[in-house]
Amino acid sequence: MRPMSREEVRGAIVNLDPAEKKVRLPAWFDDVRWHRIDYLGWRDLRAPKRAYLVTEADDQALGVLLRQAPNDAAHGSRAMMCDLCRFARRFNEVSLFTAQLPSRDKRERLNSVGLLLCTDLDCVVKVHSKPVREAFDRPVDDIIRSRREGLRSRTITFIRSVSDTERTTRHRR
Repeated sequence: MRPMSREEVRGAIVNLDPAEKKVRLPAWFDDVRWHRIDYLGWRDLRAPKRAYLVTEADDQALGVLLRQAPNDAAHGSRAMMCDLCRFARRFNEVSLFTAQLPSRDKRERLNSVGLLLCTDLDCVVKVHSKPVREAFDRPVDDIIRSRREGLRSRTITFIRSVSDTERTTRHRR
């Protein structure tokens, strides 16, 4: 991912509610190693259930504001899979995050899309982890490259599903 400025990251959030004008960047923003990540994900420390996801596509920054749904204790100790990195984790390490669809109509702003996402937003760490290989597996670098491409593709697809202008500018008749 190419380096981004603070203003570019703040301006990338497509579904920011007009009442929520401030995007709080993480304290470690200046230390981001842009060449090692496929998206920038962080939690808002003042609002722990709020998270942000920003990536770039076609040399343009794209981002969404996410809200974490409460974890359901009914899952027990079942494993769940993150929709972005596709790693299975314990149920309390993966949460449902939803993104409100942007719209000028207040009623349509109630619509949202969601995905299961690693609660700590560290998919990049898992994608870069060295896989356990068998005799006929591809080389480690190929596996990691394939994981990164998949993570990047799924992230861009999700963010575009939120910012789809054709759907969000539809008028009621």
